Order: sequence, then structure tokens, then C-alpha cells
Amino acid sequence: MLQPIYPPQKNALHQYAEFLLELANGADIENLHSSSAVGKSPDLKVLLGGLFNEGTLPKLVHKQEFKKVNGFEVKAPETSLPSKGKYYVARPDLPKKYLQTANCQEVTDEHYLKMGLVFLNPDDAIAYAKAMCGIDPTTRI
Repeated sequence: MLQPIYPPQKNALHQYAEFLLELANGADIENLHSSSAVGKSPDLKVLLGGLFNEGTLPKLVHKQEFKKVNGFEVKAPETSLPSKGKYYVARPDLPKKYLQTANCQEVTDEHYLKMGLVFLNPDDAIAYAKAMCGIDPTTRI
């Protein structure tokens, strides 16, 4: 569970951070408007007022698209590289069908992205590589 790291005195920015922590920790969106973070700050209420009046929050979760490859429906490759951390490249030429790498801001990173081979988890990369070879992605090899 994420924990706040700021001192006890809270300004609006700290309360906004507290709100985001509550949201990240799975707080019920319907009840966030009465939470301690939002309820104590008129500035924060103004800042978030539009969101609560509409009753929705912006999408924070990446929506995965699907694509047909050789007749098989698989998750579509990413359209941007993750800013930090590892990602997976669909490689049908390798025995495990993927390559794990990290975004190092190199030419190869952009090359993989332009080729449409970047995925955020190995299972999606494997399924895509299998579909590229005409193999049903749900079968084990």
C-alpha cells in the first residue's frame, strides 16, 4: 500500500497527493468527495470540483486494443514506449518468442516501436509472435 511521505502540516498540494494516494490504493470513487483529503481543503474542492460534478474521473488505466494477425485476435502492440522499466518485444525467431529489454532511449527502442513489436508483458508478446507465425496464440509450444 502506498504511504504519504510529507510532513504533518498539509497544504492543498499535499492534500491533492493524499487524494491521489487514496485513489491509487483503490478508494471508492463515489466516496472520495467526502474523504478527509478532499473534505478539508476548499482549494482542493475547487480543483477537483469539475470531476465530481461530472461523476467520473479521467481514465487512469491504459485501455488495451486488439488486432487481427493471421486470423488470430491478439492484443495490439503499444503505441509508445514506457518511460522507465522493462518492456517485451515479440520475436518469433527466438525460442521463447520474446525479448525482455528496457527503454534506454536508444535507436533500437524506437525501431521496435515503429515495427509494432512492443508489449508491456511477456504473455502478450508471446501471443503476438505466435500469431505472426500462424500459430494459435492459445496453444502451448
